[in-house]
Amino acid sequence: MYLLTIRDGLVTRHIGPYTSPKQAVDDLDRLLASFGERARWQIHELEEPGSLLDNPSAAKGRDGQALMGSTARPVAA
Repeated sequence: MYLLTIRDGLVTRHIGPYTSPKQAVDDLDRLLASFGERARWQIHELEEPGSLLDNPSAAKGRDGQALMGSTARPVAA
């Protein structure tokens, strides 16, 4: 499952879940029309909680595998 996150200034919207990244991208085109031109987006792959418990070393290697929009920048915590 995949989750689309759109951030525009102080507004963050989480949309989904989607069964494939293609479905999220198809919906993204429609959704970006209602946001400003500086909006940033990401598509995150959701994981089953049990899969992390079964193989915790696999979760470490997955950092940074979210699909990012061309205008996306990492956000400092």
